[in-house]
Amino acid sequence: MDQNTNLVESMIVAKDDIIKEEILKEAQKLFRQFGVKKTTMEDIAKAAGKGKSTLYYYYCSKEEIFDAVILMEMNEVFSCVKLAVEKASSAEEKMKAFTLNKIRAVQKKANLYKIVRGEMQDNMRCMKHLHAEYDMQETQLVKEILTFGIENGEFTKQISEELDILPSVMVSSLRGLEQDIFTGTKYTKLESRMESIMGILMRGLKTN
Repeated sequence: MDQNTNLVESMIVAKDDIIKEEILKEAQKLFRQFGVKKTTMEDIAKAAGKGKSTLYYYYCSKEEIFDAVILMEMNEVFSCVKLAVEKASSAEEKMKAFTLNKIRAVQKKANLYKIVRGEMQDNMRCMKHLHAEYDMQETQLVKEILTFGIENGEFTKQISEELDILPSVMVSSLRGLEQDIFTGTKYTKLESRMESIMGILMRGLKTN
């Protein structure tokens, strides 16, 4: 395969990615405004400025588009959180950045989840699968933060024996707070409460 052929194929892939992104962005807006059930493939195609045949070329169904939108939002949240973590210099600041930026990012995305909550029961299995993959990413990031804290002497070496379970427990605890956001309970002063919780957690992780 020559260089020109590779270039053409790369251009085709790039064009496809742009079109798919346009479709998902417009679908995201429609889902937020009208919900999933009231949004049709025709609505999405019209909003994206595409024909229905083009839409079906990239996505088999509205449900597949919905899954892709959810995955896109999850990736946006994780990218935002990871960037904040990378900017922080100490392990304590990294952990705080992880927690607070996660809460802030989820608050911004909560509207879509509230709209579709209970509306897409058929999609719950797929959404659980997406959440499982996302949890693995977050768990790995928390594990990296804890390892960094142990290596630079911020966190007690004793937690190195718990690195197979502690990151997962911490992520699961944070997931419970996300549910409060989606259901509208305990929403007020959530950041200040998280700062208090993180203060308690840090005292348990730090070296004496």
